[in-house]
Amino acid sequence: MPTALWLIILPVIAAPLAYLFRRQSLGGILAAVVAASLVWLTRQLSPGHIINIFGRAIYLNQFSQATLLLLFSASTSLFLIPALSPEKKQHSKRKRHKQNQHGGVQGQEGRTLYPIGLIILAIFVMASFAHHLGIIAIFVEFAAILTVFIIQGGRLASTRAALRFLSLMSLATPLFIMAAWQMDFYILHKNIETASMLTQMAFVSGMGFALWLAIMPFHGGITVVATDCYPSSAAFVLIAFPLMAFATLINLLLQFSDLSTVSSFTEAMLMAGGVTAVMAGGLASLQRGFSELLGYAALYDIGCDLVMLATGEPTAILVILVSLTTRTLALILLAASTSAIRSRYTSDGFAHLKGTAMKMPVATAGLFIGGLTLAGAPFTAGFAPRLALFTAIQTDMLWLSLLALAGLGVAVGYLRGLYAMLTERLDKPKILSTFDGLQEPFWLLLVISLCLVTSLIWGIFPTLLIDPLQKLTAGLLLPM
Repeated sequence: MPTALWLIILPVIAAPLAYLFRRQSLGGILAAVVAASLVWLTRQLSPGHIINIFGRAIYLNQFSQATLLLLFSASTSLFLIPALSPEKKQHSKRKRHKQNQHGGVQGQEGRTLYPIGLIILAIFVMASFAHHLGIIAIFVEFAAILTVFIIQGGRLASTRAALRFLSLMSLATPLFIMAAWQMDFYILHKNIETASMLTQMAFVSGMGFALWLAIMPFHGGITVVATDCYPSSAAFVLIAFPLMAFATLINLLLQFSDLSTVSSFTEAMLMAGGVTAVMAGGLASLQRGFSELLGYAALYDIGCDLVMLATGEPTAILVILVSLTTRTLALILLAASTSAIRSRYTSDGFAHLKGTAMKMPVATAGLFIGGLTLAGAPFTAGFAPRLALFTAIQTDMLWLSLLALAGLGVAVGYLRGLYAMLTERLDKPKILSTFDGLQEPFWLLLVISLCLVTSLIWGIFPTLLIDPLQKLTAGLLLPM
């Protein structure tokens, strides 16, 4: 049996065990060990042919291998965060209902995140092996249906996040199936087809990717998940699906180079990415809570990656992979920091967190540095890919100015949050239990500290990140 197939078999086998221990920390630790094993297995693989199934070649290419490594590494941390989070004590049904209105009970998301997350990892591995747009879309649709259980996580107060996410993801599936059929037909009859089919193909597939990547005005699927979902579950969704979308888009451009010859496709990509980044940055500066801010900050980063892809620079694939890596690190840091905050406070809204910076200094620093990493601020891991983007578009001063201002908007949002946490409040804070001194959970403190140090080291010494990723993307050039 090919070693690559264990990337599918192992999480499927482990999912029932994770389900059995889903109410205990052991379930999260088991899921994290499996995800870490997948990282090790993926590193041992060599890109190339794996096996033939029903006459179709199954293979792994360089960029898919890199994104799978990133997905498995992120899942390892995200499975550990709820397992290491102390559960909030509930003393009455009335209090329990009140807590469930804002994300449910701390630590309880593992009931669905551990087993369902492992199954989703296996589905994304199958999608990465497929290299056919229609088949990939069907796999991603299955993953989106299962993700509903992760987003809900036992919450009964609202279903808007799950419904909105599933609706937008489902709208993309028929578009991709239609585009895949058109691509197959175009390849078989390339000599007799006109450019009109190619233009139509670019439009249909472009609309599908706009839905997958939550491009404005389809951004509600991501922002509401960040607002209503548990921190680690929200980070899992915000990492996994954009990763799969960018891997599919880049592989499509590498394999079907005719698509890049459609000038409107590249122009639409630039416009969609630019508008999304600018709008997300502006809205980020107006948010009143860290959960709401998380969705718009992640959306700003996605828009910047699309703009970088539209430039067609020789280093575009490397820059996007570096950006995806730094965004993953930032989302893990924000998830861990928000989980630490929610383990002591009923809300992560700015108004509820006044005076908490002195009691939770590391979590406060994690929120601030994680947000600045998404904004691409200097001395953080996100600065290197953002600088590469600004260098690539330096001749277009309009987009350069707008994207820089949008990044400043994300930074302003987190600065407002930091200011609120540093401000003392006169009334008694809404704390779930009484603590003396520092209030940060020890194990989450370690996770936050590790991510903080990593972001700062990559910000000061970016070659430590760029050099390994450059080896993974060697020889990959966009035909644009």
